[in-house]
Amino acid sequence: MVSIARSIKEDIKKYYNFWFSLNNIYDRWAKAHGLTVNTLFVFYTIHENEGICTQQSISEKLLLPKQTINSILQTIQKNGYIQMTSDESDKRDKLISLTHYGKQYTEKLLGELYSFEEDAFISMDDQQRTDMLEGTETLIKSLLLSYEKECHLL
Repeated sequence: MVSIARSIKEDIKKYYNFWFSLNNIYDRWAKAHGLTVNTLFVFYTIHENEGICTQQSISEKLLLPKQTINSILQTIQKNGYIQMTSDESDKRDKLISLTHYGKQYTEKLLGELYSFEEDAFISMDDQQRTDMLEGTETLIKSLLLSYEKECHLL
């Protein structure tokens, strides 16, 4: 039993190293494009959720404080990339959308990001990609179940 636990602990450490390395790669990519990684993923989130995007939805998706998101949004709005309009269903919320200039910028930026990611995915064969995606999905489900079990014990 000790060897199994030790092996699992080693796997967890290896997973953390993968996670940190992946985050580092995206951070470096963003910096090479003149952005922080948080700003990059704010642009991504707005682009993928056009018309239904709010500060709160970005904050929840990216797990970043509202203050951080607000600061990023103010900067990119000042630079002409986004506009904010009142949400008709909830006047307290503002819907965030890309301006024409913001769409052009984001299409180019995300096109380069997707190309970068596609190069990496293409270097893996179909089975490796499938295994990675299925393994990640299984891990997420297992972590969620473990979390829910732990919460019921608290």
